[in-house]
Amino acid sequence: ECEAVLMTALLEAVDAGTEGLMLKRLDGPGSGYEPSKRSESWIKLKKDYCEGLRDSLDLVPIGAWYGNGRKAGWLSPFLLAAYDPERETYQSVCRVISGFTDAFYVAATERFKAAALPGPRPYYDTHEQCDIWFPPSEVWEIRGADLSLSPVHCACAGRVPGTERGIALRFPRFIRIRDDKGPEDASGPSEIMDLYLKQTRRPKALTATAGAAVAGVTAGGAEGVAGDAGEAVEGRRKRG
Repeated sequence: ECEAVLMTALLEAVDAGTEGLMLKRLDGPGSGYEPSKRSESWIKLKKDYCEGLRDSLDLVPIGAWYGNGRKAGWLSPFLLAAYDPERETYQSVCRVISGFTDAFYVAATERFKAAALPGPRPYYDTHEQCDIWFPPSEVWEIRGADLSLSPVHCACAGRVPGTERGIALRFPRFIRIRDDKGPEDASGPSEIMDLYLKQTRRPKALTATAGAAVAGVTAGGAEGVAGDAGEAVEGRRKRG
């Protein structure tokens, strides 16, 4: 949960045009700032840490949930899927909630609600239960932190040795609509599997760098960092 709060705050900071976040302990030794002095109580979380996968995925929105709070009345998050040309199925990869503008939410909610289906298509492969389903009609470019095994998402299910779980994209963020692609041109299981295998041969940026830094702070300090990040995110949302 702490990692998710930090990643959300970092992504929103980067979207706002900043270099990242500066995190600190709320109190205790080293919580005060001293110029030119290193302190384990201050953590610099830069945008380099959230670059994650070097390659983005082109995925298809097939469902969504109704938003809460400020997003009430809009669809958020969206369920994104890869297309498997061999099985002719759309296999879920992630829920996406980051990277959208308010104007995008309004327009997307209008067009997807107008095309709503009574239920998921038989060729939708997912364990998710969306509030609303729609036919495959768009391709979105999505970038995330990394890929992980998932009991819910079904992309590449059965392809990873030793498990029947699928592969999910962690901390996904919307980049743009791919108007030049149709749903059947979306990323497929082979592409996702290749990225997953490449990832296992390199360090995970967020876990190895930011995660290690957070772990170096005491438990109380880490909770304070997460709380500060969460409050900062909520404050930006209210101002936005």
